Amino acid sequence: MSKTPLLIFVGHVSIDRIKNIWGERIQPGGAALYAALGARTIYDHVKLVTAVGPDFKFLDLLRSNFPGSQVKLVNAPTTRFTINYGETFRAKYLEALTGAGAAIKVSDLPAHWIKEGNLIHLAPMRPPKVEKFIEKVKSVSPRIWVSMHSSPDYIEQPKYRRILRKLAEKVDLFVVNDHEALTLTGAGSLIHAIQALKAKRLAITLGQMGAILVENGRPQLIPALTGLVQTPKDTTGAGDVWCGALLAAYLQTEDWTRAVLAACTLSAIKCMGWGFEPLLGLKFKSLDDLTLHVLRLKENRGQRSLRDFVEG
Repeated sequence: MSKTPLLIFVGHVSIDRIKNIWGERIQPGGAALYAALGARTIYDHVKLVTAVGPDFKFLDLLRSNFPGSQVKLVNAPTTRFTINYGETFRAKYLEALTGAGAAIKVSDLPAHWIKEGNLIHLAPMRPPKVEKFIEKVKSVSPRIWVSMHSSPDYIEQPKYRRILRKLAEKVDLFVVNDHEALTLTGAGSLIHAIQALKAKRLAITLGQMGAILVENGRPQLIPALTGLVQTPKDTTGAGDVWCGALLAAYLQTEDWTRAVLAACTLSAIKCMGWGFEPLLGLKFKSLDDLTLHVLRLKENRGQRSLRDFVEG
């Protein structure tokens, strides 16, 4: 990898209407934005490639957190989601309007970003579009790292499942949750789903349990930090934050076990408040700082640096 590789997230930024047991909120969201903000807490060189409409009132948020990103303004409503959560925080999508997100194109990805050393993550979009991105990127730089994750919206149609299974073999990391893995493969158990998904590297998230990482055909269960969030405030984007944090932590450490643990931790922190509010303002110089932050949360105190902790 280059000395300062870029971590690039491609996908939707949205306006979300969220309703759960705590109330109702309208807030910025989108898989690419959640993933990028998760990554931004532990890695500096994060970029976004997305599209929004004139109704998006949070451009300053994007520009301040991701300077130099490719945020295309188009004459269409910003992507919108209306999500209702029950008592168990199971999501029910009442509205999914792609809007400006449909304008995200392969040509929006700057050519000088497509080079070995950088890492490109494709957040959930229509599988045919994701396939075009992968084909373009790999044709320009065959050895560039490409990862992706999908969402339940894109695994209902058999033709989309066929595309996603094919893409799992082409990318360097394919991320799904346990339900998606079972649906994609039609398997009756995760063991059989793991065997059926022919991915170079596979991560299956298990919610509060942690994740299974499959590399070279060998599955490894990495438990999550438990007890940090007894009752979540808002779980929207938790899986996307997980993906972003995983990639950023791996760029920092080149250690998948530590990366998964960091991803689970930041995903849990995100769920402690609405949207991505718990992540704003967080910046960790190392994963050790993240660990110390969790200890401070347990003591109900604010973020402290490693130096602050050592010096008393």
